Amino acid sequence: MGRFAPRRGGLTVSVSSLVVAMAATSLVVLSPKDGEATESAAADTTGITLTDPSTTQARTERPYVVGDTGFLHRHAGRDGLLWTDYATGRTVTVGDANGVYTPDTACADVDSACRDAWYGSDSDVIALPKTASDAQATLWDPATGTTRKVEWNATDHGYYRALAGDTILTTYSLLDEVDGTWRTRPIGGEPTSVQSTDVRAADSSGVLVAYGNYGLAHIDVETATATVAFSGTQYRPKTVMSEDRVGWYDTYSGYLHLKSRDDLAAGEQLVPVPELSYGLDGEPVLVGDWLLLPHYVNATTTRLLAVSLIDPSVKQTLLPSAGEYTLASGDGSALVTGGSAITDRWVQRVSQAADGTLKLEKVYQPPALENTKTGIALSRGSLRVAADDPASTTTDTTSVRTLTTNGSTTLTASAATASGSMYEPVCPYPGTTCSALWGNVDGHHVYLDTNGGTGEGGTGDDDRLVAIGGHELDFGTRGGSIVDVSDEYAVYDAAGTQYVGRFGYGQRLQRSARAAALNGTTLWSASTLGTISSYDLVAMKTLATVTVPGLACVPSELQAAGRWVYWACGTASAGVYDTKARTTKAVAPGDVLLGDGFTVRHDHGTDELVLTEAATGATRVVASGLPDTGLAADRRYRWTVDEYTGLVAWFDGYERTHVATTGITPSAVTAIESETESYTQPSTSAPWIGQWLLSRPVTSWSLTFTSVQSGANGKATRTITGGATPARVAVRWNGLASDGTRFPNGHLTWALKATGVGSASVNTVATGGVFLQRGMPVRRDFVSPDGPDGRGDLLTLGSTGALTFHSGTGTGKLGERTAGTGWPTSITAVPFGDLSGDRCNDVLVRLSSGALRLYKPGCNAALRPSTPYTTLATSGWTTFDVLTSPGDVTGDGRPDLLARKASTGAVYLYKGLSTGKLSTAVKLWADWRTYNRVVGVGDITGDGRPDLIAQDKANALYRYDGKGNGTFAARVKLASNWGSGYNAVVGVGDLTDDGRADLVARDTSGYLWRLSGTGKGTFASPVKIGTGWGAYKSLS
Repeated sequence: MGRFAPRRGGLTVSVSSLVVAMAATSLVVLSPKDGEATESAAADTTGITLTDPSTTQARTERPYVVGDTGFLHRHAGRDGLLWTDYATGRTVTVGDANGVYTPDTACADVDSACRDAWYGSDSDVIALPKTASDAQATLWDPATGTTRKVEWNATDHGYYRALAGDTILTTYSLLDEVDGTWRTRPIGGEPTSVQSTDVRAADSSGVLVAYGNYGLAHIDVETATATVAFSGTQYRPKTVMSEDRVGWYDTYSGYLHLKSRDDLAAGEQLVPVPELSYGLDGEPVLVGDWLLLPHYVNATTTRLLAVSLIDPSVKQTLLPSAGEYTLASGDGSALVTGGSAITDRWVQRVSQAADGTLKLEKVYQPPALENTKTGIALSRGSLRVAADDPASTTTDTTSVRTLTTNGSTTLTASAATASGSMYEPVCPYPGTTCSALWGNVDGHHVYLDTNGGTGEGGTGDDDRLVAIGGHELDFGTRGGSIVDVSDEYAVYDAAGTQYVGRFGYGQRLQRSARAAALNGTTLWSASTLGTISSYDLVAMKTLATVTVPGLACVPSELQAAGRWVYWACGTASAGVYDTKARTTKAVAPGDVLLGDGFTVRHDHGTDELVLTEAATGATRVVASGLPDTGLAADRRYRWTVDEYTGLVAWFDGYERTHVATTGITPSAVTAIESETESYTQPSTSAPWIGQWLLSRPVTSWSLTFTSVQSGANGKATRTITGGATPARVAVRWNGLASDGTRFPNGHLTWALKATGVGSASVNTVATGGVFLQRGMPVRRDFVSPDGPDGRGDLLTLGSTGALTFHSGTGTGKLGERTAGTGWPTSITAVPFGDLSGDRCNDVLVRLSSGALRLYKPGCNAALRPSTPYTTLATSGWTTFDVLTSPGDVTGDGRPDLLARKASTGAVYLYKGLSTGKLSTAVKLWADWRTYNRVVGVGDITGDGRPDLIAQDKANALYRYDGKGNGTFAARVKLASNWGSGYNAVVGVGDLTDDGRADLVARDTSGYLWRLSGTGKGTFASPVKIGTGWGAYKSLS
């Protein structure tokens, strides 16, 4: 009784090409069912199917044939039959030479009383009969995609009745193929004929048929012999058949009558099953030693009940929610429909395990019932789907999901969220009702309606561009169409005029209509042969006009995404222009959308979405089996592309939404818009704010601030990081480093970096600068017109006793003066850092008496004798002929002083203390009398540690690099014959805003020179920046 038993001859065998003829084989291309519209995944891509059921009622599912590799079935709401492969889950439409096979009238829909085994049984061979009075059968093979027609003599063999495995049952005969030749065998035994409604069940081993009105017979396929199995049954009774048993059940008594298929003459087994007498919602089926019954629970629920044939008192609910249709398989299993709930319906295989228990295996999930989809938008991973609202003739509903992807191998979706309705949307395709959608930033997807012009004097029926959840654009026109939308900008044409606007801001541009496309704030246009131009909608100026290779027309259409521009010359030609490489790759024109690095075209002839890589021109099918809308174009209505993430989305015939990755390498992330403040100060109540609109989604980002100047602890940095974002980065910064310390005053730079979706590398997105005040004081910065500015200032002592700060301009010169008068000309002033802790630099003043004072003038104030001060010493400091401060020599954040004793040449370090005073002396060098000039110059090597320069009596110049621990490294010679004409050299700080410490020097002619620091421990050639400086008694 095994499957596909060898065909040994029956009582009479006729093999004749005159009796049985096989028509020429015809190829049927297997395509997915319109409803299935599956993705064709390339390497390193993936896809998902998203559902949005419109009802909790399950779609009716009915299996017809259980095959070896798949099963034949159909479900409610769909025409035709389906074949689903067990291994892959791929579902295809059953077709014959004329196209999609249309079931006959008796099987017109899923609930029709279709004949048993009418399409086949227990095999991958499927019969496609037309009527019950045909002397032919078309056999369809899902594995090869071919059909063949088998014909016979109706007088001798009658008409088609069923297909048992690969054996055709006719009224009087069995027809099968042996060694490539068809044979016919008359049915022997009793009965010898089978009428159109007699077949009750079949598998590859036999057929159970009605015998008269009150009997059942079994036809053995191997012997072509019919044997009466039961007599005296109910009228046309309900039957069951498994691989080893046949039977019928008495709906009055509730008894199941069973016999072994191996011995139909033996007595029958009676099994009491009361449930057979009431509450049956479908046909029972045998699986091993169990009877499965679709059993009534209530008006909305059917369960699948399993009753043991060994002990009928043993019952179990196999599936709490089940469908009415079941189908036995020749291997002893069966296909049923059901699941844990009505929303969890599956076609499942039930089989008996070795221990006698039943087990379930999910085979296929029928699509849920969904409302008709009318529009789709996908932008930056925000997917909006518009669907028909059955309760309204004017409104479509929309729902939104957030998609997360790496552009290739991963793709997930959030749950759908209801998000606004579309009232009377305008469909761009004449004669079609749709709600076409254009993608937009922040999920504010756009559609067109005619509800504008509601202002004063308006009639309320102007065209209106609606950004769902956002703003509207109304140009006071009618009968127009949307050309493009991108990142809150829109292009719209009406009556030969083109309008460009920004949602929330209004119209930006009006001109004659032409091919146009948006890419963020860049507007691409074409109005002359062979060229396209780009225009900045923020600066309102043309950026470039380029000649496009291969473009031999004035384009009829443009699209822009990333670094790519798609152009089309009607239906004649099209291409994608690479704005970076300045090359063009030809692509097929038509129903096309451009993504970042690819195009997708809906081929309406093959019902496929075809992707073309912009860089290589290589093509591949992304999706197949899209339902035919009858339109030349249906983009944004039935399918779309996300130009920012590389995703493609479309609807299938079941109104499910499919999304697939493309695996195309996207363009580098850039900033479409930047809004940053140019000034800040450390604050939590009014922080610095920066906002950027990115060119595409990123997985992470970082914003790094770096001080141009060095404070007491060198240059400061702060990095703020963030995770994935589809469009925007917004940062609020309090002006502090990560450890809470303040940044140095003056200019800072910022750099925004990001890793784009689909990329492993970090790229710089945008850079800029900001000016910070009320931070940490910068060496030598005392005054400026607006307060400390991070620039070095020069202090002079005039012949009349005025101490004057000359503020650095940032351009390498000195500007504004801030003077304090009344000083003795015998003093020595030493610009110092902030020892007092008020975040303003201080000044050491040595009096002729030898006293040393720390003056605290505050920020941006003149230094006067009345300025508050602290006495550091009352005498003794006249013994020093050099007083200089390189900065923080010890690395503790406080300024330090170096002093050389004139009599011995010993150099001492006086450390700045937290008390605002100086420490006791620490000797650094024993005798530096060889140097006639020692100057603290700050950090000139770029390592953040203050350095010294020293000029010896032979005019050789040396550098001593600070170690940051209160000592200096061995000297490095910088120059010979240097500075003999200078009578003053000052390490003035940074005069050029490049973050490098500079020198100023005065020569004997009173000229003032700037020697710009290189940041590498050397200085550039002198540049004259002033004259008449000989009038000053001292420079410091």
